[in-house]
Amino acid sequence: MFGHEAGDRMLIALASELAKSFGQEMSCRFGGDEFLAIALDERLDKVQAKSYQILSNLKKQCYQCYHVSIGIKQAKADHLNVSDLLYQADKAMRKSKEEFYKKAESDRRAR
Repeated sequence: MFGHEAGDRMLIALASELAKSFGQEMSCRFGGDEFLAIALDERLDKVQAKSYQILSNLKKQCYQCYHVSIGIKQAKADHLNVSDLLYQADKAMRKSKEEFYKKAESDRRAR
């Protein structure tokens, strides 16, 4: 399977994994191929572990040739500014994506 159908199945699988890890009420599709999960009162290491588990589960479902960039941002309840939090999480995700493409490009050149 290739093209849009494969991409659509990947997005469905990712949405399912997010819902299992964070709950349907706390995860959603945020835009095109971007998703958002909210973890209230959870330690950062626990959120990171959930993220790694999602990636592992996707690879087990034969999505190992896809790349998922994850951005995590933590905020204290008394300093919660949703717009800033979304911006910072998006910035972290884009950094992850850039690092992947830099590595992929250098791996391709090494072949």
